[in-house]
Amino acid sequence: MGFKATLDAVLPEARQAVAAALSAVGGLAVLFKAEGYRLYLVGGVVREAVAGRFVTGADLDCTTDARPPEVRRMVSAAATSVWTQGERFGTIGCILDGRAFEITTHRADYYLSDSRKPRVAFGDEVTADLARRDFTVNAMAIDTADGRLIDPYGGRADLRARVLRTPLDPVVSFGDDPLRMLRAARFTASHGLEPAAALVDAVRRLADRLDIVAAERTRDEFEKLLLSHDPTGGFRFLAETGLITRVIADLSPRRLEQTARVVAAVAPTAVSRWAALFAHGSPAAAAAGLRRLRCSRSLIRSVAALLQARDDLMTIPATHPEVRRFVHGSAVPVDEALDFAAAVAQASGAGHLGLAAFAESLAELRRSETLDALAAPLDGTEVIAALGVEPGPEVGRALGFLLERTFEQGPLSKPEALAALELWADRELRFES
Repeated sequence: MGFKATLDAVLPEARQAVAAALSAVGGLAVLFKAEGYRLYLVGGVVREAVAGRFVTGADLDCTTDARPPEVRRMVSAAATSVWTQGERFGTIGCILDGRAFEITTHRADYYLSDSRKPRVAFGDEVTADLARRDFTVNAMAIDTADGRLIDPYGGRADLRARVLRTPLDPVVSFGDDPLRMLRAARFTASHGLEPAAALVDAVRRLADRLDIVAAERTRDEFEKLLLSHDPTGGFRFLAETGLITRVIADLSPRRLEQTARVVAAVAPTAVSRWAALFAHGSPAAAAAGLRRLRCSRSLIRSVAALLQARDDLMTIPATHPEVRRFVHGSAVPVDEALDFAAAVAQASGAGHLGLAAFAESLAELRRSETLDALAAPLDGTEVIAALGVEPGPEVGRALGFLLERTFEQGPLSKPEALAALELWADRELRFES
């Protein structure tokens, strides 16, 4: 059977996507075929191709029967760049014909019961390699020699039926790699897949196995769920299986559905989504929760600042002086803070008229002022010259007065600022002397 005939027979609805994927890997496939090795496309690119999509520009993952030293030798002769950091785990990376590839020797790993780190063992058969993949929809391969789909675990049928299953018994799969349980939540949300009953039952039974996974890896996988378009389905899975308490202990399962709606409503950035996750609490509580997940100091500061800005917006009056003070003093850009606060309020079903009033006042000021660059109209040197004083606390007090006058009355010209400063000095400084 020829290449085109193979595509017509096996993947009639995905011919173009598969052909595009095979074209992208063509140069690499020629190298391996010339040396007598098999090379297969695997991973997300195959899943998407089977669904009739080819993601242009995506990195391409491959698996092969060639051992890592042979892979390194073959690609080094043709690639513009080669990286070998993963060689001891069987992976060689390279850039060939402008495309990034990761090529991994067939694996037949096994795990110890108290560790998530696999004992690496190389194999010779692609079907055995696919068995160790997380889900059937990811356990498909395309033979680059003839375009044949390798689908020993029914991934194509599961993709069509929108079902999430594991290639092996889920107890075995999740026992080997507990992080796959959390990944199941993400795939439920991001790909609209319904977890099979056996998978759900296995997660309930093995939820405590997640404790052996490093906090950083748990955090990173959970963040992928947070950043999905609508994480509601994944959150529901976490609540039903009890897995959520293994990730974020202080997040109430009863509030999870609402929390998911809030997360989905805000901008799809890490800071906004993490802040939305903790929007029911204080900035300090959010910071404590993020520290337990070993998030970066930068992320913790940004999340706490966004939540503080939201809290401030919910309480301050929408007068012009208060709007100016907020814009000048907030650690978060005013539009970002306002969008976040409005999205959280609406998704929570709370609503808040004060936010609308603040937005109207903000828009009104922007029509006549350069609000986002608000500053005192004089600098320290100009204040010293105007007052005839030495550098010291009086200068700081004067600058504070000018900034406060700007908040109250709007931007001042330099002549207006000098006149106001003279009156202030007569009243404050000379009285004190």
